[in-house]
Amino acid sequence: MSYKKYIFSLFLILTVFFSCRKENKVVIDNNNAPYYDKIPRVKVENYVNRLYIDLIGREPFDDELKSDVDNLMENSLSSAVRENIILKLQTDETHRLGDSSYRIAYHKQLYNLLCVRLCEGFTEYDFLSEAGLVSYAALLDSLNGNWASFYNNKRIVKELKWAANARWDFMRDSIDFETYCIRLVNNDLTFNKTTSYMGNEDNTIKYTFDDFFFRPYTTSEFLVSRNMILNGTTGILFGRSGHSKGDYFDIICHSREFYEGAVIWMYKLFTSRYPTTEERINAMNILNSEKDIIKIQRTILKTDAYANF
Repeated sequence: MSYKKYIFSLFLILTVFFSCRKENKVVIDNNNAPYYDKIPRVKVENYVNRLYIDLIGREPFDDELKSDVDNLMENSLSSAVRENIILKLQTDETHRLGDSSYRIAYHKQLYNLLCVRLCEGFTEYDFLSEAGLVSYAALLDSLNGNWASFYNNKRIVKELKWAANARWDFMRDSIDFETYCIRLVNNDLTFNKTTSYMGNEDNTIKYTFDDFFFRPYTTSEFLVSRNMILNGTTGILFGRSGHSKGDYFDIICHSREFYEGAVIWMYKLFTSRYPTTEERINAMNILNSEKDIIKIQRTILKTDAYANF
């Protein structure tokens, strides 16, 4: 063997030996990568500030901000602490000056957000004012013996008051989220607003599909819905039978697409984007089993993406 070949062979042997030899690693306890430790306090303050605005419609007071930020930073911005702060704002019934309680302020904010989404931003005052006008019309009907109009106006008043009181009934768990949405859209004020926009009831179908499902209707869905609302004709929509305006709203607000639309709305509202496939599936699993839209909100608001960490 030549000298050059000998040197090359020795080099290969040494390379294999050292590459295969085990290294003695030193393990240091509690030496996790300090990811959250590098997040400045101002970012945490921005997160807490945003939580208060999105959940109860106002910025935190100085003492609230300091308490929640200190709690987060002392616990390394843990997901559990984030969820506890969100849960506090959603459910705490302790009396607080200006808000009555966090829970009352939270449900007022949720009501306002739903009204913007579903009924052109009408408020409780709008529904009650309209109810007052229709009540006066019903009184005149009773004095004039116009009983058909009287009973129709009494029905309209009841639906308007249902819309005005929906947030209180939902807060007390007297109604579910589906009924909450039905009350906001199936009343004379909202219905007439959406129909007058294009001059006929066709717009109500476009309006509800856009706002509930975030998609346009198909031709068959439109025809069945229109006949159901206008003519009282029995039809099948989303696998269920109906023959009235009330049936139409009941069907769409108990469909699988309704729940998926609620998930999309939450993500668009709080993250300005559509949910990913994984996020949508996880949220739908929660809704299918628990029907808890408030839990979906907590799931979104405790993420790093929302917090901008």
